Amino acid sequence: MRTSRRSTGGHRPTDAAGAETPAPPASPETPAVSHRPALPARRALLISGAALLAGCATPQFVAPPAAPVPPPTVRVGDRWRYQVVDRFSGRVTGLRAMQVAALQPQLRVAVTDGNDRPLAEETYARPWEVVQEPGYDLVQIFTQPIPVVPQPIAVGASARISGAYRLPGQDDQYFWSEWIDAPGWERIRVPAGEFEALRIERRIAFTHSDRWRLSAQRSETLWYAPAVDRWVRREWTGNYLWYGMRRSPLREDWVAYELIDYAPAG
Repeated sequence: MRTSRRSTGGHRPTDAAGAETPAPPASPETPAVSHRPALPARRALLISGAALLAGCATPQFVAPPAAPVPPPTVRVGDRWRYQVVDRFSGRVTGLRAMQVAALQPQLRVAVTDGNDRPLAEETYARPWEVVQEPGYDLVQIFTQPIPVVPQPIAVGASARISGAYRLPGQDDQYFWSEWIDAPGWERIRVPAGEFEALRIERRIAFTHSDRWRLSAQRSETLWYAPAVDRWVRREWTGNYLWYGMRRSPLREDWVAYELIDYAPAG
């Protein structure tokens, strides 16, 4: 299934062809999202290249399921726990628990940290078409639902999406465009065990709400396992140009969520 959605606001980031760039911030006091310190150009490019090579390792695909995979079905009380891994260092930096809190009028998934403190929740129009996404550096609210898992859940499923998002409590909208593809099934091991999972790749170009960041891009891979009706691993990173440093791309965080356990509603 291919999807095309147009933005209702925001503006496109600068591209290599010289498209129009966002105006620089009006003053140094403009709030800026924290970012990795500026690196010498050579080091920044080497880091970016190393991560790109790691992300492009050839997947070891396995045979797909014999029968069609049904759409995900969730119930109030379903719970998934993940460890959060800093992929730069390999350290586990925290825990996240996701539990279905409501199904109507939207699917709401409560999120807590390792100390059971509530965090911004996930919301979906249906499993798993996201409306509010707290998994990146900032909580994003999309103007239209964005599929995180394509339909059908099968090799070759894809979508092309153009839309917009805003931040909680703000009206400004920012451009969001992505390509989502499902190249094949893999057998993947995470702390919760070994699963047959559909590999889903998302390639994203967007306007960051921090106006110092130009030409923002993000890449994300998920492994959706029908056995748990959700992904057992999710990994994302990105890069951008800092205003005034057009030739030195900087890296976003590089984060992975790995399933620890799954408890369906009793």
